[in-house]
Amino acid sequence: MNIIHYNSDYRIENSTFKIGKKASELIEKFHRSADGLTLKNWKALSEILDYAAAAEQTIAEQKEYITNLESLAATDMLTGLLNRQGFENEISQAIARARRYEETSLFAFIDLDDFKQINDNYGHNAGDAILKQVGVVINNSIRQTDASARLSGDEFGILLNKCDIHKGKERAGYIRHNLRKIIINYDGNELHTSASMGFAIIGQSSTLKDVFDTADQAMYQNKRDRKKTKNKYHLT
Repeated sequence: MNIIHYNSDYRIENSTFKIGKKASELIEKFHRSADGLTLKNWKALSEILDYAAAAEQTIAEQKEYITNLESLAATDMLTGLLNRQGFENEISQAIARARRYEETSLFAFIDLDDFKQINDNYGHNAGDAILKQVGVVINNSIRQTDASARLSGDEFGILLNKCDIHKGKERAGYIRHNLRKIIINYDGNELHTSASMGFAIIGQSSTLKDVFDTADQAMYQNKRDRKKTKNKYHLT
C-alpha cells in the first residue's frame, strides 16, 4: 500500500501553500483511517486543497482590492493627503478617544491667503503646483500619529493627536512658518503663499460639527485680524 506522508506544506504551481487548519485535520484523519492516505484518496483530497488554495488566494486579492478602494476613496488625488471624508473619520476617532481615554487633540484649520489671485493670474496649473507643495510641507511637518487633509480647494486640515492647545498652536505656528517659505518657479515667476489658521480643541464633549464650525470661525477671524494688521502696516 502506498502511503503519502502528511506534510502541512502543500505545493501548488511551483509555490508552497500553507494549508489551513481544517485541511490539516482532514489529512490527519485520513492517516488515522484503516487505509491511510493512499494514492487513491490523495487525488480527491488534492482537488479539495487546490480549490481551497484558489479560494484563499481570491479572498486575499479581494480584501486587498477593497482596502485599496477604501484608501483611494479617502485620499485627495492632487496632494496625496486625506480628503474631507477621510479626515472627518480621523476627527471622529479622536472624539471617541477623548471620551474613552480623556485624550485632548487639536484641529488646525488652514486657508491659504489670496490663493484665488494665483489661479486668476497664472492659471490652475500654477495653483495646483502650490497646492501640491503645501501638501508636501504639511505632511513633512506632522508626526506619524497625526493626520492631514486637503478639505476643499485651498483649505487644509491638521489633526494633532494627544496635544493641548498651547503645544498645538506652537506646532501649528511652525507649520505656518514653513508654508511661508514655499517658492514655486512657474513660467519665470516666483509664486509664494501664506496661510490663516483657526483652532478647535477636541475633548469629551466635542461633536464633529462643533469641531469644524469652531475651527472655521477662528480661521476667518485670524484672516480678518491679519488683514487689518497688514493694512495698518502699509498705511504707516
